[in-house]
Amino acid sequence: MKTTTAQTPVEAMTLIRQAVRDAWRKACAHYGLGALPEPALDFSLRGKMAGQAGWRITALGRKKQAVDFRLRFNLEAYALHPADMLGDTVPHEIAHLIVAAHFGPGRRPHGPEWQQVMRDCFGLAPRRTHQLALTPARTVERCFIYACKCREHEFTSIRHQRVRRGRSLYTCKACGEVLRFQEELPDLI
Repeated sequence: MKTTTAQTPVEAMTLIRQAVRDAWRKACAHYGLGALPEPALDFSLRGKMAGQAGWRITALGRKKQAVDFRLRFNLEAYALHPADMLGDTVPHEIAHLIVAAHFGPGRRPHGPEWQQVMRDCFGLAPRRTHQLALTPARTVERCFIYACKCREHEFTSIRHQRVRRGRSLYTCKACGEVLRFQEELPDLI
């Protein structure tokens, strides 16, 4: 595989598009899927994820089918690690789409079918996550104090909202007590 490094975002998108096209054709031929429409591409992914696969599910009688395949890629990840993106991330995400198309939607994301596609079709070790150093999309300040009988715990606003809405309950790993909300710290911290 060519490891050309793009100099501009447009060049990066072109190289990723070509890698997707090549991997898609290879996988469709390997699994006898005919000429499935190529997935739609989006380059707006940010944060620690290098790529993301998705599809829509339709019902054909009792059988569910994956349609409208799409892929999202992180251009920062490409800029920092072009060979990894083209050689690992693109096949990783294509494998998700092939599993949905060939085995049906609803399979475990990195289950045995996905691992089989990674090994048999792409000749790659099936790794769930990448090892690329990327910038988080956003940082959440820890400003909610919860307490148990042994100490205080700082919560992010996300965890605090989960507790407030009754969606989650957190316990202290040291003493096992359920954590109780104490106070919200000012934004100055």
